[in-house]
Order: sequence, then C-alpha cells, then structure tokens
Amino acid sequence: MNPEQLRQAVRSKWLAYYQENRPWIVRLAIWSNYRGQRRPSSSFILGVLSALEPRLSDALPVIVELSNDPDRIISALGLNFNPDEALANGDNAVPVTPEPRLLPPKPFVSNRAEEHAEGALQHRQP
Repeated sequence: MNPEQLRQAVRSKWLAYYQENRPWIVRLAIWSNYRGQRRPSSSFILGVLSALEPRLSDALPVIVELSNDPDRIISALGLNFNPDEALANGDNAVPVTPEPRLLPPKPFVSNRAEEHAEGALQHRQP
C-alpha cells in the first residue's frame, strides 16, 4: 500500500463526504482546534473514513500500535485542515470515483417462447 495514495484517497473521500453532509455536520458539537486548524474531531473523521476507505480499515490496527493519539493520526494522514476552507479553495481536486454499478439483468426470455410467439404470428396471417 502506497502511503501517499492512501493520503490522497482519504482526503478526497473525506472532503466529498463532508461536502455532501455539511448541513448536519456543522451543527454537531464535534469541532476542535488542533495546531491552529479548526476541524471536526479526529475521532469523528476516523470513524467516517474507516467506513469509506477499506484500505484505511486494514491499516488502522498498525497505525494505532504506532500512535493511539487520534489527532496525530489525522495529522499524519494529511487531514489536519478546515474542510470549509479547503472546499472554498477548490481543494477537492481528486474526484471520488464512484463504485461501478452493474446493469440490471435482462429479463429472461427463452428462445422457445420467442419461437412460439413468432410461429403464432405466422399462423394468423392469411
């Protein structure tokens, strides 16, 4: 796992999630200041990202062994910034790639049913 790719992925997903859910997130009492940056609490960000980014969930046990301070983990992931300022600056340059969607299955029609329908039409025509 490339750490820089993981940082870019979690940053992009966090900003996209924040932008989509901003109306209710700003009303929560989860805001804090860490090293001069106002942002939602580290625990909130980590909780959101553990659901959005599977690679982070795989890496978190190792990361927590190295440091169990959520603020330091958020800082190491490059997420110690105010998301409102980042979005205002157009900082969400890496778009989140949506999960691929499968087309619904084509309705099953057996060849025999089609042949039967075609045969019935041919017999009705004079």
